[in-house]
Amino acid sequence: MELVKNMLSGDRVALAKLMSILEREPDEIPSIMEQIHSKTGSASLIGITGPPGAGKSTLIDSLIKSVRKNNETVGVIAVDPSSLYTGGALLGDRIRMNNHVGDQGVFIRSLSTKGSFGGLSKTAKATTRLLDSYGFNKVLVESVGVGQTELDIANVVDIVVVVLVPEAGDSIQLLKAGLIEIGDIYVVNKSDREGSDLLADALSSELHERNGGKSWMPKVIKTSAKNNTGIDELLVEIQKLNDKLSASGELDKIRQLRIKHELKEAIRNSLDQMISLDDILHITGEVGKDVMNGSIDPYTGAKKLLSSGDLAKNINRRFNSIG
Repeated sequence: MELVKNMLSGDRVALAKLMSILEREPDEIPSIMEQIHSKTGSASLIGITGPPGAGKSTLIDSLIKSVRKNNETVGVIAVDPSSLYTGGALLGDRIRMNNHVGDQGVFIRSLSTKGSFGGLSKTAKATTRLLDSYGFNKVLVESVGVGQTELDIANVVDIVVVVLVPEAGDSIQLLKAGLIEIGDIYVVNKSDREGSDLLADALSSELHERNGGKSWMPKVIKTSAKNNTGIDELLVEIQKLNDKLSASGELDKIRQLRIKHELKEAIRNSLDQMISLDDILHITGEVGKDVMNGSIDPYTGAKKLLSSGDLAKNINRRFNSIG
């Protein structure tokens, strides 16, 4: 694809067009990912997650400035809630890019979570790869900040930064709900507000009790994007952790686990595309008939098909007969 070649040569317009293709035509994702695969793996992938109102976008804006001061380039994916009716991202690129218009070392894209059903969409994951292949030093992925999407981000990035704020009285409960399992660095943002010290202390105590089985103790950093304090320290900690993970071989393990998740998802997506409702009875044969007449439930039927190997045989037979 000519667009891919142009993008890999540094064409930002081609990069933007490819992102639009990924969003509009998800069936093109496998082909594009195949073409850029050899150029991925160099960027440091950093996830920024946390509850709504934690100031993630403002923090990222400050982080971008700090990254650019170090003469590094940065791509940003802002995963926004989808409109129920239009599927569009509620927050636009233009709002987020006001401070960085014209900076060739920064590229920001807003994506909706449409079609993700509680997790990061495959478009968001593919877009992360695209920014990596383009050659950005760092890629920041801001999650929608609710539910499964927060946890799903751990399967997309190398390092997860969890952002909390003093007025979030249920912050520790959020950690117990799963964020403590995925966070590598914790940020108490809006630290100029009352209660920030208490939250930072509570976080440190909770992390010492249980840190999700990590081989390192996650740091707690106080920041104020409004006053621009703690931002440089946060970036230094991100880089130090990245270097430590790389030197210990832990980064390779994180990326290998991510590849396993991607492979599993690719297999699932391929099966979804291969098997339509019209095909299901042809593929499932006698077991499908038993399910339809109520002799067995769908879960038992699926288990029987998978354990016997009949499903793969029937899929091959069905598509060979069509071909």
